[in-house]
Amino acid sequence: MLRQIDLCSGVGAGFPLVGIITGGIQLCGLCEIDQFCCDRLRDRFRGVTIYPDVRELWLERGDADIITSSPPCQPFTVEGKRLGSADPRDCIPAVLQQVRRVQPKFAVIENVPGLLSAPIIPGDEPGTYFRQMLRELHGSGYDAQWVVVPTAQYGTLWQGERLLLVATSRSLELCWERATPWYDQIRSSCEEIGNYPEKRGLQPTMARTTVRTAAGVDIAPGVSSGDGITRARRAALGNCLDNRLAQIALRRVLYLNGLIEEGENRKG
Repeated sequence: MLRQIDLCSGVGAGFPLVGIITGGIQLCGLCEIDQFCCDRLRDRFRGVTIYPDVRELWLERGDADIITSSPPCQPFTVEGKRLGSADPRDCIPAVLQQVRRVQPKFAVIENVPGLLSAPIIPGDEPGTYFRQMLRELHGSGYDAQWVVVPTAQYGTLWQGERLLLVATSRSLELCWERATPWYDQIRSSCEEIGNYPEKRGLQPTMARTTVRTAAGVDIAPGVSSGDGITRARRAALGNCLDNRLAQIALRRVLYLNGLIEEGENRKG
């Protein structure tokens, strides 16, 4: 059983939920600064520790076997200013610091594809932020794989793409020659879930879908509302990671972990 700590958890609709659904993963901790999201996390994951701020978090070596994270995408999205590390919402350095400190078997990060081309700061060469991420992961003892997944192929109600990254500790004895390429796993997963062509094009992004209030009233994003809860729900909805996309990354982790365990068993 892999012990999971999830950082930048939002309402827990992505990696925390999928870890429970998939099995083989025990959720041991969450981390979220937004109070509305923390309330939802307490309701959904009773008894699981919730840390308040990833930038002030101090985890110890061995606290988790897998660290998952969905850091804010605003510093990297092509729809924004792309301030990179100059954006106060950039939490990726704090996430990587926890990976270096804890030394889990696996680290999983998801974000917008714009992270691949984002500069470290405005004016720098495109892609410098992501290359720096890879250097930091490598320096911490990890090799990384990443894919960009079209969301509509998995039955989501919006169009777009997500970047998924899985980093594996080089301390693990893993025979990569025996491993099925990740793209082949994704193709099989897509065929299993179905193509859902009738759902494509319904919404450009999740952030632009409607939000239903407690009174059952649908409010389209952009419509002003004096209800703070409605605004919080809208923001949480826009930051959600669909669990079907989170499954792609966690299934890869479980597959690789299975190969490692097989190798250990052969040795024994």
